[in-house]
Amino acid sequence: MAAAAYLALLDAIITASFVGWAYSAGFRHTSLFDLGVGCASTAALNVASNAVLPAVFKALALGDDGEEARKKRYSRFHEMINTLVQMAFFVYVEGGILGKETWFDDTKTIWDPNPNPAPADLRRFYSLNLGCWLTAAVTCRFFEERNKDWLLMYTHHATSIILVAGSACIGQERIGLMVLFLHHVSDIVLNICQSAHYLGWDGDHFPMGLPIAEVLFVCNMLCWVCTRLYLFPTKIIWTVVFEMHEDYICGGDGAVYCQSLSVLLFVLQAMHIYWFYEMVMVLVKVLTPGVKTGDAASSYLTERKE
Repeated sequence: MAAAAYLALLDAIITASFVGWAYSAGFRHTSLFDLGVGCASTAALNVASNAVLPAVFKALALGDDGEEARKKRYSRFHEMINTLVQMAFFVYVEGGILGKETWFDDTKTIWDPNPNPAPADLRRFYSLNLGCWLTAAVTCRFFEERNKDWLLMYTHHATSIILVAGSACIGQERIGLMVLFLHHVSDIVLNICQSAHYLGWDGDHFPMGLPIAEVLFVCNMLCWVCTRLYLFPTKIIWTVVFEMHEDYICGGDGAVYCQSLSVLLFVLQAMHIYWFYEMVMVLVKVLTPGVKTGDAASSYLTERKE
């Protein structure tokens, strides 16, 4: 009972924090129309995919684990595919912008020249991203089946919303775009990996014992290490802490935003490390003799008991 009350209080604090930050920092600096488009596109994608994916899942899913379990697998598969489509679109746009810049090669160029207002297209894309993140947060909080780490995932969504809204508020969409790109790239690999798991494409079920899900899981871990455990701290956190022009960007009213956003970057990194630890634990179980891959993955993805 005490644990449930503590989680409820923490849930309320997180919700109040990201809603307040999103309103005060972001909504005044983003296009409400594009924000609405982001929310509406997520809902439209969900409806459209639900008309197609049941047949796809029926044709591709392996394993005979009962009707109820199969429905739950489809529900999660549907969620993964929707997210995958969104992330692929985001990476396409972000990659097109970043490919013309030297921000990853020389992080000092992120801040020079300053001021350097973001182009209208980038600000619109930012608003679209914020709308999608808001929809993801609301869905995670109220509609998705709750896994063991649902509160951590909800916190991640809230933190991302604050970072996107806050960076728009202080005119630093460039560093925000880099953060989004690194997350979206790794999310693509993660969602492909989880989709294979929910399809039952592991060595225990796939024809000829091909370990499709297992190979994708290793690829996911490698991508996670590259984007979230290497590039994120060495490029993003490093440049914010040591290279950002604090006197100019953080002066006056911007100080509270800069300080808060810097802290939240470390919060994100802590989550990255924790989730990688969970991946390592799954890998250890997969490599344990007698343990099936699906059972090892399900030990982490199992729904939280209320």
